Amino acid sequence: MSVTSVVIGNLYILNYGPDSGWGTSVVLPPSFWAGGTYNQGTAVAATWNTDGGDLLLTFSGTISTLGIEGEVRLSPPADNAIAAQVSVTTNGTVELDSRPGEAFKLVMLSSMHISENNWDAQSAFAEAQTYPLPESGWIIDPSVNGTILGLTGGTSLWKTNAPTVEIVLAQAAQITGWVTGSGDPNDDNLGLWAASDEVLSDWSYTITTKSP
Repeated sequence: MSVTSVVIGNLYILNYGPDSGWGTSVVLPPSFWAGGTYNQGTAVAATWNTDGGDLLLTFSGTISTLGIEGEVRLSPPADNAIAAQVSVTTNGTVELDSRPGEAFKLVMLSSMHISENNWDAQSAFAEAQTYPLPESGWIIDPSVNGTILGLTGGTSLWKTNAPTVEIVLAQAAQITGWVTGSGDPNDDNLGLWAASDEVLSDWSYTITTKSP
């Protein structure tokens, strides 16, 4: 089985094998609201190494006044699935805005869903609950507290075999998401994330990309 892992800026993209299409990506660095400004994305330094059968990616950068460091451990694939263990640490201080459910995003899934028949993700899930994706607006309102979130892939008119991507957090967080109305299938108009009301110094989670 061939598996592809790609880093594009702050996005981490996995497919589960030769039959997999591209789809949902993972925003690895945290994002946050401070001083009325949304801070997402930064220049990162990244290195690749191997550790036994695992592939290790380390990354570091600065967002506003917050330093970040992270590690992604990618394990060998099995059963049309591939998993990555992610750990992130921060240093520095940021005064967050009061925005319940989105003040400090630990991890975010980025994808596309512009209509019932054109999507990379057909629905969202948190814990054991499935949530339909609206044309625009909140996906989960109010947010739910949990450790499991993800976007379900599949086949649409736009994409064949888009993978399902699941995040399992080591600690509970506020889970919600937003769809921005769009008619462009090349537009990542969908975000699903886990958030905190305060800046965390460290956290970890597992990404699993699998056949839908």
